[in-house]
Amino acid sequence: MLELDDDTRPGLAIVLNSITPYHVNLHRLIAAGIPELKLHVLVSHWAADFKWNVAIPPEIKVARFGAPGEHPLENPLRRPLWGWRKGGRFIRYIRDNRVRAVIINGYRFISYLRLMSYCRRHNLPFFVNNDSNIRGEQPLKPHAAVAKRMLYSWWLSRASGVFSMGALGDQFFLKYGADPKRLYRVPCWPDYAAFARIDQDRLQRFRQKYGLNGRRRYLIYSGRLVPQKRVDLLIDAFAAIADERSDWDLLVVGDGVLRDELQVRVPERLRQRVTWTGFLDGDEPALAYHAADVLVLPSDHEPWALVIQEAMAAGLVVISSDVAGAAYELIEDKRSGRIFPIGSLKQLKEAIVDVTSADNLNAYKRESAAALADWTTKVNPVAEIRRALTDISVLHPAAKPVEAVASAF
Repeated sequence: MLELDDDTRPGLAIVLNSITPYHVNLHRLIAAGIPELKLHVLVSHWAADFKWNVAIPPEIKVARFGAPGEHPLENPLRRPLWGWRKGGRFIRYIRDNRVRAVIINGYRFISYLRLMSYCRRHNLPFFVNNDSNIRGEQPLKPHAAVAKRMLYSWWLSRASGVFSMGALGDQFFLKYGADPKRLYRVPCWPDYAAFARIDQDRLQRFRQKYGLNGRRRYLIYSGRLVPQKRVDLLIDAFAAIADERSDWDLLVVGDGVLRDELQVRVPERLRQRVTWTGFLDGDEPALAYHAADVLVLPSDHEPWALVIQEAMAAGLVVISSDVAGAAYELIEDKRSGRIFPIGSLKQLKEAIVDVTSADNLNAYKRESAAALADWTTKVNPVAEIRRALTDISVLHPAAKPVEAVASAF
């Protein structure tokens, strides 16, 4: 049995596979916006590809259930007995801490499915929060498609609702039979103020550290260097426009299995114009955005894309492939940014040339900032969670509306 404390409030549990800075920011807002419940964050696995140095605020109680080195993207069937037992540990924790409702981030692990089954049998409401979107659907063989529909039908019939991240997520879950009256919008929510404000001295030191020239313009990619992110497409597009945009360079933030291959892909004559930072932590991701002007996200598969929100908060224009959920929510093509069809080198090149034009860049930046400001006044994930918990009578209706969670931005 895990140690209990003297906080007697009933609990709200959030189950997720790993904890990152953007998770912590949303959890902090939930703890402040739903003070009737004590927030418990149950982390099922360890860090993913990036080893975030995450500071946990005292209002969030974190309990870790993963084995050291247990990767959140591993095959969930690799250790089925371990996953089943982990589900039992979730159940004991939830029972011991008087949890009134559970938010489960995903449905791919045996431990999560066991927890769902327990919640259903004991009338404990649970919601599923996930970033899946309709444009990320991959073709499946008939037997795999049937199995997927059966799995979704199983947990959707048991869940009290679904927390999608946007319109494309709604379409995905409706396809699998979700009740439209039980869909709630709960997207990722970074600390916008932390990306909007920057210390100029720190920015100068960051530029010096990575050899960036403050008089040049930069395209930036931020994320894992893995096949589905299509950084190869970005490198090819940059190589194609480099002579036409001789005052622009490329900044690649992140690391992954393709780093060496991608570095070799850069034409030799352009290698001095491409900077590779590796993984960044702390305030350095925000500094990297402020050292650049345009974020390019060329992914073939990108359910949400938090980097779009971060970059727009830092004042950048975003060029994104058309599969990213955040792009669908935040970018109006040829006005507040650019959206191009996945895999299209021709249209990515055209988008980069358009945005980097001296006549267009500042107008795009103004529209990008306005689009983010408008969206963050309309979307309130904490209010949506409160609404969901009120719908199942765990909370009473709020006496006054929940304040906008992006008010500092």
